[in-house]
Amino acid sequence: MHAVLFDEVGSDALPMRFAAAAILMGIIIAISSAALADFSKDANISQFSGDLSALEARASVIYQQGGARDVSDIEDNTGTKEIVTFNVPAGVECVVFGAMPPQAGGLPVSTSPHERNIIYYTTYQGVTQTLPSKAKYGALPGLDEPIILMPGSYELTIELVKDSGGTYVTFY
Repeated sequence: MHAVLFDEVGSDALPMRFAAAAILMGIIIAISSAALADFSKDANISQFSGDLSALEARASVIYQQGGARDVSDIEDNTGTKEIVTFNVPAGVECVVFGAMPPQAGGLPVSTSPHERNIIYYTTYQGVTQTLPSKAKYGALPGLDEPIILMPGSYELTIELVKDSGGTYVTFY
């Protein structure tokens, strides 16, 4: 027993074993933190999907109720408006109301009439989700461009507006 307690044969390899264990622990922690970050982004995208559905539902109700402000008449201050808080998480690259994703990638700069009822967003993984809407969307002042939101928190005014081309929901 006394010989086993004072045997130092394996002690010269001990620092190498500690170094190898430390390197393995570092690799495991790095992989775990990357997986946790992806899980967090995926959870944010799931939450965002629900928030987007609620915003779209609200815009659709406003669109169907009517009472739009005429943007060609500068004295017209009537119309349906509502203020909402909306968050686009970091896991979403962009949200576009009123246009389809362009074939070459990037953001649309204009929209065609048959794309006004479309919402799409692209995630950090490059996945594009497209949703139909009952509301038509357009950006002020001319209503001929889509509404594009980048990651961040927004206090949006949803407004129903009209011009000679039709009635649209806009955010500002």
